[in-house]
Amino acid sequence: MPPQGSYGNEPLLVSQPLQYQSYQDQGLHSGSVSGVEGSYAGSSHDDNSGQSDGYYGQNAGYDNNNALSSGPLQLPNQGAGNGSMNGAPNSMEGNNGSGELSTDVRKLQDELLSWKKSQESSQAKVNQLRQTLTQKSQENRELHASLTQVMQDRLMLQELVHKRDKEMDDLRSKYLSDVRQIRATDDDHATIEQRVRMLQAAILQLTKSSSGDRAVNLNMEAAQTLVKKKYKFGNTQPYILNMFLEKYIMDTLLEEVFHGPFYVGFPLAKEYGSLHKWMVENNFADQAVRFRQQLCFMSARAPVAQAQAVQEATRIAKAFEVKLERLYNNWTGHQKVLDLVTKAIELSLTMRSQAAEITAQVIPGESDFDPEKMMPAHKSKEGGKVKVCVIPCFIDTNGVVVGKAKVFCG
Repeated sequence: MPPQGSYGNEPLLVSQPLQYQSYQDQGLHSGSVSGVEGSYAGSSHDDNSGQSDGYYGQNAGYDNNNALSSGPLQLPNQGAGNGSMNGAPNSMEGNNGSGELSTDVRKLQDELLSWKKSQESSQAKVNQLRQTLTQKSQENRELHASLTQVMQDRLMLQELVHKRDKEMDDLRSKYLSDVRQIRATDDDHATIEQRVRMLQAAILQLTKSSSGDRAVNLNMEAAQTLVKKKYKFGNTQPYILNMFLEKYIMDTLLEEVFHGPFYVGFPLAKEYGSLHKWMVENNFADQAVRFRQQLCFMSARAPVAQAQAVQEATRIAKAFEVKLERLYNNWTGHQKVLDLVTKAIELSLTMRSQAAEITAQVIPGESDFDPEKMMPAHKSKEGGKVKVCVIPCFIDTNGVVVGKAKVFCG
């Protein structure tokens, strides 16, 4: 019986089983696939259908007798999942899935790496902030310690200041008590300067209020004669006449009050001058100052001296009014003159009672204008040479000015 799979009378196509090397990972797939045994005539021989772990392929060729012979084909081992042709599509799908998975994994790895870097950066910032916080905490503790020390020092200084204030109050009280035993009044340069300004204002007010309507009340002929003969000044315009009336009043006060040998209420004024001069000439200058201050103190406190001062003020005021009545047709300034003289007497005692005696200095004619000691009169130039000294300069023996002179510069 001719074998199946032959071509007519041609030599038989003999098929033999082809042995393939088994795969170590065939357990992952579906067993083995049976090989195909047969001929080109369509018959198949299934003697080895029960064999496993291999593929049966065909390896055919034509010999010289036109017979197709087959022989065993040895295929190299493949990786798991590549054992059969039937598994090829699955292998390709697996490769695609593996590629997508690898992309996702790489993305996750990149994200994880980025997150780690972010964590490291955040941790570095946290460490830096902790270091800064530690440093600031240390600085805060140092500042707190410094503040505590400053507060303690402040309390100590406050106690010291309170102690010094109490000592100053005691010294001030003792000083004022001693001053009251030496000086006639409690006045200083500031109060004396204010009293000088008040005296100047009172003189100016007296000339204005007493003149009334100058064209009618002022005796023009007497006023012009006073200006021309006494003061040797040719200009007799109204503002010049008024300026010389002011000067005439001040000159009378200088003669009767400020340029006296001592205080008008002191009966031993003439003797005082001689004694004071002797003390200065014999190098008792400090004792001469205390002597002068003690005499002023007694003159201000002694009732007899005050009574004599009142009498002298009345006498000076009456003699003063006689002079002013010649210059006005209707004189009505009796009480104002008495008040003015009384203020001048009190001011003179105050100036003499200072340690550095204050005196009234008349500015000589043709002196250069000095703004530190002088101020210009009405319609006067603000510089140049002094022509008339209306009000003298009140200055102490140390050169401190307490009242500027009023001068007229031509």
